[in-house]
Amino acid sequence: MLKVILFLIVGCVIAVVAWLLAGIPGNIAVSIGAYTIETSAPFAIVMLVAMVILILLVLRILRGLRGIPKAGAGWNRRRRRSSGQTAITRVLVALAAGEQGAARKQAHRARHLLGESPQTLLLVAEAGRLAGREDEAEEAYRALAKHKDAKFLGLRGLLRQAVDRRDWTEALVIANQAEAAHPGTLWLRQQRAELALQTENWAEAIELVGSDPRRPTYYVAAADAEPDPHRALSFAKQAWKQDPAFAPAVLAYASRLRSVGHERRAQSCIAEAWKHVPHPDLASFALALEPDKLTRAQAAKRLAARNPDNLESQLLLARVALDAGLTGEARHQVEVAETEGPPQRRLCLLLAEIEEQERGDTEAGRLAQRDALRRAATAEPDPHWQCTKCHADHTTWHPKCGTCGNIGTLQWLSTARTSGLPIVVA
Repeated sequence: MLKVILFLIVGCVIAVVAWLLAGIPGNIAVSIGAYTIETSAPFAIVMLVAMVILILLVLRILRGLRGIPKAGAGWNRRRRRSSGQTAITRVLVALAAGEQGAARKQAHRARHLLGESPQTLLLVAEAGRLAGREDEAEEAYRALAKHKDAKFLGLRGLLRQAVDRRDWTEALVIANQAEAAHPGTLWLRQQRAELALQTENWAEAIELVGSDPRRPTYYVAAADAEPDPHRALSFAKQAWKQDPAFAPAVLAYASRLRSVGHERRAQSCIAEAWKHVPHPDLASFALALEPDKLTRAQAAKRLAARNPDNLESQLLLARVALDAGLTGEARHQVEVAETEGPPQRRLCLLLAEIEEQERGDTEAGRLAQRDALRRAATAEPDPHWQCTKCHADHTTWHPKCGTCGNIGTLQWLSTARTSGLPIVVA
């Protein structure tokens, strides 16, 4: 209904305009050279309007013809964009399905259609990694790292590759760049902490590592690596504070206390640790400054009194007594240790020394020594440092296993006399 009314109104307007034009009097004559055109005024006005409309229509057509290349380019861009988006979808599907060849093919197609956009570069890199083409992935990650807004993504990919090939130095450089590009990332902080550990930058690792049961190990390692004696003492003290029964931590702190003249404090730390978890290295440190054998025996008795029923105390008393020539006391301590269960190898070897020193080169002495050595061959193994990851044995403690490279995995292992199973004693 509205269209009908509008049509009637327009028709009326046209009729009124036509009536007004028809009522205009006069003629119009146009002379062009020898030709003269004469017509009425209404018809001339209509022709003039028609001419203006025709000129506008021609200009519109010319403008349209001029815009054909641009419109074609726009259509081509839209087509490429649509095809590129389809390729991206196919890449994602192929990655999810684990289809290596399809993922790489569609990723390169998306890169060709959409150019070096962060999305296409990331997909090319991930498809390359899935297919085992690390060189291809690295090239895409490096190109991605050149984009200002996507730099962190490229650096993260490069960091992951460096960690996978265990190039810790390169990984640390990339991690620092990633931190500068996107500071405060929790994942990156954890990665930097692990890299600091792998490169043995213990002081930085302590700052980056949060709650970790291996922190005493880090502090001991930092103390050993620190050239400044005051900082080394501070690190060692922190290690001892966090685990006063951990022999390497106690020794690290006590040795630095001794170096600055605090011998009584150092001996107090050793004695307190012996009370909880005796360790032969603690005894060696405690008796290191006792030159006289009898004096050493007295100092050993004071230390062993902290934990008299422990096997380490009995072995310590037997050893110092034997060194002082007190073979009877040494034999007594060995016999006390033997009553508690099957002897360890070191106990049998110590008994062989006692037999040699007490009986000398006699037939009875040689028989007793051979008997002790035979028992040593079948005795329980001695306590030792062992990696809990690769089970490699070590003669001394280190913060890092030299066999498998794991950190904080060396534990002092003994053998339970009741079950024969290895147990951690320190």
